[in-house]
Amino acid sequence: MYTFAESTDRLQASQNSETKAGSIGDAYLKFAIDAHTTGLIESEFAQEVLTVKGGLITPVPNKPSCVLGIVSRRRRVYWAVDLAMMMGLQPLDQNILLYEVILLSAQPLALALVVPKIHGVKRVTERDLQTNVNNFPLVIKPYVKGYVSDAGGTCYLLKAENILRSTILHS
Repeated sequence: MYTFAESTDRLQASQNSETKAGSIGDAYLKFAIDAHTTGLIESEFAQEVLTVKGGLITPVPNKPSCVLGIVSRRRRVYWAVDLAMMMGLQPLDQNILLYEVILLSAQPLALALVVPKIHGVKRVTERDLQTNVNNFPLVIKPYVKGYVSDAGGTCYLLKAENILRSTILHS
């Protein structure tokens, strides 16, 4: 396990290649939401990036199906949430041995977002960001601030606060 701030070796490669290309802008954590969807979260909300063994997420009964259980990190307990399932997309494969986890925090709220893959850091400028989300499916619209098109397809910029305050999790 490693922290987002300490994991520069893993994330540095993509950040350096974009910086060398003359790209400036805000830093976002880029990750797969499901097999066909890529997401971005503002780096200020991503407290840590972890790889967690499946057995370390403790199931909790009587919670929404997107809540995989709880995970403990640095004397704090987080709800582990399948982000894709919460957003109405293709859920994670339940036979995964290692989970990629983003510890998301906007005080006082925090969650452990479980995603299939973390790609690294992407820099986004204001001119690259498209904010017209009217054509998005209703299930993901509350979580999306905008999108960025790049060579790999469309990356959805997610609203961290809306994920943390989702009615699915707080009902």
